[in-house]
Amino acid sequence: NDEVDNKDNNTYKVTVTINNVETRDYISVTTVGGTSNSKMDVWKVNGVARTGESAIGLGEQEFMGAKKTYLVETTEYIRLLTVVVKIINYGVDLHFSYKIEKNNKVVIDENVTLKGDNTSFSKNYSF
Repeated sequence: NDEVDNKDNNTYKVTVTINNVETRDYISVTTVGGTSNSKMDVWKVNGVARTGESAIGLGEQEFMGAKKTYLVETTEYIRLLTVVVKIINYGVDLHFSYKIEKNNKVVIDENVTLKGDNTSFSKNYSF
């Protein structure tokens, strides 16, 4: 393996798509991270910089409109990343997918369907 993993110099992209979200569903996709000198507002969402925000949180409101996919990515090299995905379905089948890329390499790729009322999914990732 010729690739060296330098903990201080990593970029990340988190792509999330959720369909069939209703107002009673619970959606929480949180992305947080920081540089080696503790800078935490290092994000852009769908290409728009989010300065002053140390974490990016996406909830059911973001996925109920026309937009179903969000791309959260770092604007500079970071040292640590945590992604928390928590979804509770309270209605029709809810399909979602998310992908985490580290230095342009896919490290997590999930496709899930929560079938039926009161089904849930929860995962935490740390890099």
